[in-house]
Amino acid sequence: MNMVDNANSLQRQLTRVHVLLDSPVFNRDSAEDGPWKETFIELITLVHAILLQAQQADKRVEFLKDVGVNGKIQDITSLVEWMYNRLPGLTADNIGQQTDNRLNRYFDQGTGYFANGSFFTGDFDNELAFFIDDQRVYLNRHLRRAIDEVEQSLNDVSRSTL
Repeated sequence: MNMVDNANSLQRQLTRVHVLLDSPVFNRDSAEDGPWKETFIELITLVHAILLQAQQADKRVEFLKDVGVNGKIQDITSLVEWMYNRLPGLTADNIGQQTDNRLNRYFDQGTGYFANGSFFTGDFDNELAFFIDDQRVYLNRHLRRAIDEVEQSLNDVSRSTL
């Protein structure tokens, strides 16, 4: 693949990520048994691919704010990679059906236990947190911000090459 093809591929991935970030399946009133799990899996897969490309271009996204649970994750790229690496274990034998015992979500601020016994904490009102086991990623504070930082890096590179 040449540089133009890579740029076009990255632009398609970024466009799709924005569609997913704004998906109604992530709205507060969306059904718990709706397609949010499949959409989350696609979102993490694309964000992982984009962050990997940024890292390969020496533009690793490394913010730490609110990243990590129990001190396990160092930065946002590591968190997304950790979640991406867990996706195969979340997928059931039947394609398109995810197991529901390890992947959970929670809106707003609060603490408690999911049905699978995993303890959770959501630190922010008006924010959606996704959990795989005991690791948490926020839709806006983490995923949207990571994509924004990649896009900012791309804009900075474009300006410097003009």
